[in-house]
Amino acid sequence: MDSLAESLLDHICCAIEQHNGTDFNCTYSEVLELFGKDGIVKVQEETIILINSKKEAIMKKTMFLMGYIATSLITTGILFKIQHWPLASIIFIVGIGLLHFGFLPLYFIDKYRKSIA
Repeated sequence: MDSLAESLLDHICCAIEQHNGTDFNCTYSEVLELFGKDGIVKVQEETIILINSKKEAIMKKTMFLMGYIATSLITTGILFKIQHWPLASIIFIVGIGLLHFGFLPLYFIDKYRKSIA
């Protein structure tokens, strides 16, 4: 991850500048120890987890929004059909399409990811 590597490098450089050591190698070793055991690797793993959780949250919000819109369109289409108003078929078909090609795939992807986790 290039952006993470640049950010960590910046933090390490700032810590070295603030350190009062005269020997670069000793100062560099001391700064790396500040990250703890397996510090940089752990930071990378935690960053990947955070990125994945953000993507999952966005997917869930999108899934629920699509489900709400699809349900609204389907019920509105049914109401329009009952009242014999124009555009009833189009609204109903768009709602069914959004349900089948938007909401349901995201729903099943979410369920699959939960089952393997």
